[in-house]
Amino acid sequence: MRRRRSWPSYSPDRLSDTLLILGLDPSSTSTGYGLVSMQGRKLQYEDCGCFRSRAGAGFAARLQTMYDGLVAVLQARRPDAVALESSFYGRDPDAAAKLGEARGVLRLALVQAGFETALYSPAEVKKAVVGNGQANKEAVQDMVVRLLKMTELPPSFDASDALAVAICHLHRGASKVSSRQSVRKPEVEALLRRVAHR
Repeated sequence: MRRRRSWPSYSPDRLSDTLLILGLDPSSTSTGYGLVSMQGRKLQYEDCGCFRSRAGAGFAARLQTMYDGLVAVLQARRPDAVALESSFYGRDPDAAAKLGEARGVLRLALVQAGFETALYSPAEVKKAVVGNGQANKEAVQDMVVRLLKMTELPPSFDASDALAVAICHLHRGASKVSSRQSVRKPEVEALLRRVAHR
């Protein structure tokens, strides 16, 4: 028998018509995350950061850090939808393989938590936020700070890119919304509890 989610909302003051989006910007060394809410037409910065292992950690350990970090954010913040920047592989096959594994770990955590994921290319994100699909990271970060009226810069380009992914998802509208599924399997409940209490 399936059970409904029992995660508490991250804020007791969160309004029912406020939409909270989690944006993710994966890489083989770390993953940026950004949370942006919208009420009506107003965007609001909520949180951002990176899932990053200690210096010198092996690739498998980095993947574990990304997985655990994402599970913790999903439990603590309870987003309404999740958007992920799709990969730009370049010419290095080894880097492409590692990035694919990182994205796979993140998508596994999302599926286990009952989420589907909206995917946006780097050019789509840049176009939605800056108006130029070829914009550099500095331009994206600057526009993110302006749109969200942030008082300081995000801690890294990974974090600002993740915020840009969330903003892109909100700008693109309902056609690509990835809503939370209303139920999850009991074994998934048990898995998330084990990860959260490590």
